[in-house]
Order: sequence, then structure tokens, then C-alpha cells
Amino acid sequence: MGRSWRFVVAWLSAAVAAVTVSWLGVRVGIAPAITDEAPVAIDVNRRYTEVRFGLPDPTPTPAAPRPKPSRTSARPTRPPTTPTRTRPAPSRSASVSPSASPSPSAPDRRPRYRVNAEGGDVIVAYSPTRIDVVDTEPLPGYVASMTRRSNTLVVVRLAGPSHASVVTAYWDDGPGAQIVEEYGG
Repeated sequence: MGRSWRFVVAWLSAAVAAVTVSWLGVRVGIAPAITDEAPVAIDVNRRYTEVRFGLPDPTPTPAAPRPKPSRTSARPTRPPTTPTRTRPAPSRSASVSPSASPSPSAPDRRPRYRVNAEGGDVIVAYSPTRIDVVDTEPLPGYVASMTRRSNTLVVVRLAGPSHASVVTAYWDDGPGAQIVEEYGG
């Protein structure tokens, strides 16, 4: 009877070891598919660059020095206040569609960033709810084309004879862009 227990324990330990090794192998193989990070493909004809832009820091207005109240004044003096700018909340009604260009009475105050690529430059206006390409400056011989994938994802392609620059502007907890340089024929 003691001998049979040894075989059972040996078989169980071998089975547990096999299951553990298999689980670790499958976990390593499946981990890239279940995480948020995209798998990295290596292509000798492409160069990838990721750019993250910092949000402009609002410069605090220095507080005006408080004048000392005079004892002869009947009314206490108040420090001058600086007007604060507030943005109106965007309308969420279904009947109003956002226009492609802002109205002349409301200037576009979104931060703009220049994305430099080998095929030219792309100027992009960013906000958490919408990204717009303001201007493209392709180099001579390059042609610019834009594709909107969503309100917060825009792709600009600067195509030349044997080279193309693809700029993908996106919002992911802040403004960013991916530049892909495609070489070859």
C-alpha cells in the first residue's frame, strides 16, 4: 500500500508540473493579445516615431497686492479682480451637428502643435473631444491627403515618389501623434 501512494504522489506532482509549464507558456504567448499595447512589428522599410505633447500650462495671474485699509476710509477697499474666462459647455443635443469650421464669432482656442515629418509638416488643433488638421505643408513633390477615423483620430499621408510620411494625430489622455516613415518603391 505504501508503494502505491508513492506512485500517486509522483504522478500528481508530474501532472501539476506539466500544467504549470503549459500555463506559463500559453500565458507568455497570449499576453500580447490581451494587453492594451499593440504588438511591435519590425519592418526595415518603415520607421516609427511616437510624439506626446504637453498640455499648455495655464499661467496663473499673480495676485494683486492687497492695499492696507486706511482708518479714515468709511468703505473698505477691495483688490481689483481679474476677469476669468469660462468656456461654454458643448451642446449635446442630437439636432445640432458640429460644424467643420468654427464660426467667426468664436475663435478656436485649442492648442495647436506642429508635427514634423520627412514629407512635410502637419499643424493639428487638439482637444479631448475633437482633433482637426489646421494646415499641411508638404515638401515639393509630396501630396497631402487626410482621413478622419473618429473625432479624436486623424490620419494625414504625405506621399512622394519613393517615400511617404503617415502622421496619425490622436488624443489619449493628452495630445499625441505617431509618425511612420515608409521607404522604398
